[in-house]
Amino acid sequence: MVQQGQQSQQQNQMQGQQMGQNMQSGQGTQFSEKDILQLTLNECKHCAESLNYAILEASNEQLRRDYMTVLGDVYNQQKQVFDLMQQKGYYSVENATAQQMAQAQSKFNGQMQ
Repeated sequence: MVQQGQQSQQQNQMQGQQMGQNMQSGQGTQFSEKDILQLTLNECKHCAESLNYAILEASNEQLRRDYMTVLGDVYNQQKQVFDLMQQKGYYSVENATAQQMAQAQSKFNGQMQ
């Protein structure tokens, strides 16, 4: 599952680079619904990363709480976009087997000790 996430992230970066190249060369780009949803999902992920960093660096407690509230909203938006993409068949996720889950759990438990 981690490998799929990494592959998906690499594909997203390549798509973004290709779109940027098309725009720089003056070619008009027609975005499909899938493209728009993928870009939206990527932006949600980047926003969450930025907010997480801001939370970790915030020295003012009220600001930290406000960032955490906004981060929760971003998580909710990301989940809605993800669910829509999955519903439309644009984003498929392979569920882990019981054996894969057990291996991940034992590996995590070994790291904690």
